[in-house]
Amino acid sequence: MWLLGAASVRALLSWFVPLLPDETYYWLWTRHLEAGYFDHPPGIALLIAVGTRLFGDTHTGVRAGPAMAACITHGAAVVAAWQLAGRGANGARAAARAAALLAVIPLAALGLVLATPDAALFATVMLALLGVERALAAPVRSWRGFAWWTAAGVCLGLAFVAKYTAVLLPAGLVVACLVHPALRARFREGGPWWASLIALVLFAPVVLWNATNGWISFRFQLGHGFGTGARGSVLTRELELLGGQAGLASPVLFALLAIAVWCALRDGWRTRHATTATDVPVRRFALAVTALVPLLFFAVSATRRSVEANWPALMYPSAMLLLATDTTRLSDGRWWRRGIALAAALLMVVGLQAWRPLLPLAPRKDPIARAHGWTTLADAVERARQDRFLDGTVDRWVAADRYQDASELAFHLADHPTVFSLNLGGRPNQFDLWETATDRIRPGDGLVAVFDDNPAGDSLGVRVGHWFAEARRGNRVVLMRATGEVAHRRLWLYRIATDVPARARTLPSLGNAPSNVPSSAITNTLSAAR
Repeated sequence: MWLLGAASVRALLSWFVPLLPDETYYWLWTRHLEAGYFDHPPGIALLIAVGTRLFGDTHTGVRAGPAMAACITHGAAVVAAWQLAGRGANGARAAARAAALLAVIPLAALGLVLATPDAALFATVMLALLGVERALAAPVRSWRGFAWWTAAGVCLGLAFVAKYTAVLLPAGLVVACLVHPALRARFREGGPWWASLIALVLFAPVVLWNATNGWISFRFQLGHGFGTGARGSVLTRELELLGGQAGLASPVLFALLAIAVWCALRDGWRTRHATTATDVPVRRFALAVTALVPLLFFAVSATRRSVEANWPALMYPSAMLLLATDTTRLSDGRWWRRGIALAAALLMVVGLQAWRPLLPLAPRKDPIARAHGWTTLADAVERARQDRFLDGTVDRWVAADRYQDASELAFHLADHPTVFSLNLGGRPNQFDLWETATDRIRPGDGLVAVFDDNPAGDSLGVRVGHWFAEARRGNRVVLMRATGEVAHRRLWLYRIATDVPARARTLPSLGNAPSNVPSSAITNTLSAAR
């Protein structure tokens, strides 16, 4: 019942919420399938490609693969909880609790709706945990254990291909085996080493892609997590990290998850000299460490810069298994019922907000609003492509300054054309590794470009105008959700390319793009562009 209900809720939310810019960005990757990308390994691109092969380049096609992954996550959690709790009546109750958690916890119920790397990560990590738990339940150096280690290695390798943070799962297992006497016996069997080899072989294409591209994806993610540019104090960032987790799990369930992890650590450590490698407290201790390590890792990261709420998400699969299989009143008392009820209520509120803006949130501060207005922008761009101002040009290209705008236009324009991201005012991204506007635009071509409707955007529009014989500042487009204005964009039209700069054949810098034209020069040059 919980599985079917959760799948129905996810389908309903998917229907209400248009594709977010990150989702169309990942969809674009499927048109250039590679072993790696600027931002992430290729897991999400492969997952989206499965859906688009079945349903085409549509809203349904983009989210179909992640929807399948969400069902796998849910099913694997139910089986893993049933196994860890000992099957029988206890196992059935644990399976039901795991199903309930995955159905209502916001991170899973909402996060698994979207076509993001976390969808692939959760499915593969939950399968890997199922394999690891079964391997730890098997006798040391047994063929049954070896088989489960093999399965865990395959799933772990796929998790590496889904998201780089998956490396924290084996890191947590290593820590657990180092500190717990009963688990050290696992170092003397071949299964864990064989699993590691399988995972590394599956991850090898991603490493090779990075090696041939200046390690750009690895460098970007390390800089993303440990770079400079932090806001606020260390204490503020740490509190934001914990507050974000309470939001992802709902406050009561997050507290229960934390207690479940703590109890598993405490009980496993207290009995460390009286247990064997296959005992349940030992397995629970290992799962608790794999939940704790990601949180500690990003707590360290928060000392240097702000951490986004979903970055430590890897801790939740293990924590949810521990809470679902807890044998105390923790998972069967009034606080459990209150936590499930509160999470379900929050889920309902978010679902209603996805359907129609009911909460008193300014559209620019509503995360769901970022998915709206793109069809309006695409319609305006399509009209601009047919504008008589562009008569006499050879090819009429489309571009935007941001990768988010470019990917949404590529998706929503009827012919799914090549759309360039100029990246003149934003951070480097995957568009820098593909052919750019300066690679493709030839003398005589025209261009329709989208910039922010503000002085900075106009300065960029003027800057691009220097590449062409004529430029015209086009219509202002308002991106709206219902009656609220989400963002403003300005179209620019250019005809007869004359002096398009050549691109330097170097990998993009990972720093922020420098500012372009001083604001004092904008007013003088706008009149000429008009």
